[in-house]
Amino acid sequence: MFWDKKKQEIDKLILNNNELNEKSTEDPSEIKVKIDSKEQLFSTYSYSGDKLNSEFSDYIFDKAKSAPIKEDIKIKIHTCDDIDAEEVQQTLKSHCLSEYKESKKEVKRIVLISTIMTVLGILALTALILINHFTDNLYITSIVEIAAWVFIWEAVDYFFLQRPLVKGKCILIQRIYMAQIEVCKDADKIETQE
Repeated sequence: MFWDKKKQEIDKLILNNNELNEKSTEDPSEIKVKIDSKEQLFSTYSYSGDKLNSEFSDYIFDKAKSAPIKEDIKIKIHTCDDIDAEEVQQTLKSHCLSEYKESKKEVKRIVLISTIMTVLGILALTALILINHFTDNLYITSIVEIAAWVFIWEAVDYFFLQRPLVKGKCILIQRIYMAQIEVCKDADKIETQE
């Protein structure tokens, strides 16, 4: 990949260190979170405490991306506050449900746009055939041909390049939705606070 020998050595060193980190005893499917107060977990603007804090949500989603696909995600929350695991589970599921609905709408929108672009591309190609049959105007045929291929390429872009990204997000949301949540009280911090 690299032509420079020094860069090849650095590349090998980084990859070997990455392999050592992967061999560590830490479970890659376990997401550990430290919460000092309920405001870090629940949104401060939520009246009933049923909305997740956006930073907490982003952290969970970011860490869940690196979890192995074949393993279930486990979320371990370390706190000294009195946080109910069931409340956290319900809030996380509610958040995942709303995110999942948005992502499914996005998939439907992408498929619809892709279908429309395909139809427009086919219509433009049909118009191109008709224009070539009835006239020999090079300018019009060039413009219609470019438009047809632009429509078809946009359809391919939406359907084969953008849709898998959103579907991958849907799968990630499903995995977080099914995650096991454990709330651990940190005894050391409780003793130091007293």
